[in-house]
Amino acid sequence: MYLIDKTLVEYIDVVDSDMPAPGGGSVASLVGALGVSLAKMSAHFSVTKKKFKEADKRKQDKFVLAFKELDYYKDLLIKGIDDDAISYETVAQALKSKDNESIQKALKVSTIVAFDMQQAAHKALIYTEKLIELGNKYLYSDLISASILLAACNEMASLNVKANASMLDNQEEKEKYLSESLDMVNKSKRLKNKIINTINKV
Repeated sequence: MYLIDKTLVEYIDVVDSDMPAPGGGSVASLVGALGVSLAKMSAHFSVTKKKFKEADKRKQDKFVLAFKELDYYKDLLIKGIDDDAISYETVAQALKSKDNESIQKALKVSTIVAFDMQQAAHKALIYTEKLIELGNKYLYSDLISASILLAACNEMASLNVKANASMLDNQEEKEKYLSESLDMVNKSKRLKNKIINTINKV
């Protein structure tokens, strides 16, 4: 059974067990998916409001595009809940085999899974910001919560990038992933703070 097919309580109980997976990466992806869902929830309650209906078409189109794009990143993050656990198991099996070629291949895949998770969370955060202008002011707190969750997902996933990339033999790839991962964490933190500050000034 895939993790996403479990009930919420079942998933929580699997995390709270002596199994190493699902672990932080899978939980990070769930956190990110919940962040996107919160952002979209606020949007659902915005398009029917006077503020949205009276806005010019350019602003409406910008809002609707952001709303639709968030679906794509929600799906990616939901997929990551299982992808992370699977990639961890692959690394664990490769390490047991002591075959360096298998280990390096598994480490790279696991690094990419975590890095892609970061990217999805960051892109979703960018689109979340675009929901502020025409957003329902009574749900601004949910947009703030969404931004906090997405930034947290990014930072949590970066821990897996660091753990796996640090063991790569290819020095160039190692430095690239570590550097870009850290840069993405910092960008997401700044964007999260910008979203919070923008909303708090409204």
